[in-house]
Amino acid sequence: MSFMELFNRRVRGFRVVEVVGLGILLTLVTGVYLAKTFAGRERQEIARIQQDIDDEAVRKRLLEAEVAHLEQPRRIEQLALMMQLQPISPDHEITEDALIDVARRRELPRAPVTAAPESPDALAADAPEAVPDDVPPPPPPPGAPR
Repeated sequence: MSFMELFNRRVRGFRVVEVVGLGILLTLVTGVYLAKTFAGRERQEIARIQQDIDDEAVRKRLLEAEVAHLEQPRRIEQLALMMQLQPISPDHEITEDALIDVARRRELPRAPVTAAPESPDALAADAPEAVPDDVPPPPPPPGAPR
């Protein structure tokens, strides 16, 4: 069988070269379809992310405008006068090294202790399990009834 006979050979009425060409054509069409489908999904994802970025940029500008308004010295001065705030006296200032001593002297708030007794059933319901469910129980000692 020569190479040229392969082009003229027929299988069920179709030449082999036509069947191979049709297979290649179907493969190419499927590949192009899948590539376009994936590209469309990626394009939608990129558009969604770009919209999120634009929304965050708008939100950032709004927050910067709010911070600029809140940090205006004239506004802060008016609030301080309204609340009758005064500058800190020098004897209330502290060095960095003395901050740890202040933190140690500060008494932490304690939770109130309740003396109301609770029933043993309520305590047992809140208690954690002693052994997880997925651990098999230990084998009974030899000679113990089953």
